[in-house]
Amino acid sequence: MTSHSARRIIGVTILSIALVAGIAGCSSDKKSSTTSTTSAPTTSGVKPVNTLSKADIVQMQEWLDAVGCDVGTNDGIIGPMTIATLKAFQQGAGLTVDGTYGPNTKAALSADAQAKKQVCVKPAPAPAPVGPTGSAAACTNAAITSGLDATMTSGTTVTVGGFGCDSGWAYAWATLTPPASSGAPAISVTDVLASRNGVWVSQDRGVVCQQGKIPATIYTNGCMSN
Repeated sequence: MTSHSARRIIGVTILSIALVAGIAGCSSDKKSSTTSTTSAPTTSGVKPVNTLSKADIVQMQEWLDAVGCDVGTNDGIIGPMTIATLKAFQQGAGLTVDGTYGPNTKAALSADAQAKKQVCVKPAPAPAPVGPTGSAAACTNAAITSGLDATMTSGTTVTVGGFGCDSGWAYAWATLTPPASSGAPAISVTDVLASRNGVWVSQDRGVVCQQGKIPATIYTNGCMSN
């Protein structure tokens, strides 16, 4: 017959074994979980971009530049601008536009770059308005000097020696004196300006003088001089 004390010892022993078994079971589960997370990852089948070497990426960027698709700095890094530019090339070349540098895209880009074919066509900048618009500018030496100053590099002094105005147009004979530190000599220039919203704006003489739509006084003194 087992005594009360003996039964209590046996019970404690069984409980301890159960606890050890439970702990071992938990440890086994945790280890199994860890093993499952380190298994080989699944992929979508798309070739990762980072399988391209830096030299490959730089070459791609240089080829994109060659076909008129500007990627900015050719740094060997595929960032948002490079991907957007690659898509622009794909669209211009009639390829699938997915931003992926696959065999078809690479072959087409290489061929077009060698042929120097311009695939990405940049939009032409909007031409600057020509001629007078808005309120009239004052026909004074100070106002015309200010208009010429706006087109000069910092430090250049503009001295207007003669000018005239007619119907929103003006001509100016001026001397431009560069900063003394530049060592460059002073030069004499003839300029044609148009009144635009109360200020004089220097015009492209090659454009306005050929148009033949400026007043005779301005044409004679602004276009027929130097």
